[in-house]
Amino acid sequence: MAGELRVEPFGPVDALYAAVRRRAPQVAVARARVLEEYSVPKLGGFGVLGLRLHVSYRDRSLRRIAWDGGAGTFVWTSGPDRGGMLAADAERAAVQIAWAIGAPVYPGPAGW
Repeated sequence: MAGELRVEPFGPVDALYAAVRRRAPQVAVARARVLEEYSVPKLGGFGVLGLRLHVSYRDRSLRRIAWDGGAGTFVWTSGPDRGGMLAADAERAAVQIAWAIGAPVYPGPAGW
């Protein structure tokens, strides 16, 4: 129905967004839908919107991260580490992201 509120379930990218905000609050972070193109033999190309986490810090270039459901982990989808895997745990992935873009990291819980 037109004008109807659309609600999406909390997913891995949402958890990573929250973890980056907690562990590296100086990082500019946003969730966005990005057009992903893929092709199907004999049918041609198609596009679908995929949820990505966009991160940047100071003068560093914007980089994107996605959840790879097949691998069960976060992956870089842009930048020098494109295709590289991050931790499956959102808190650990947030620390890896901060280190990769040169942002300070706040300590995690005791025994982490």
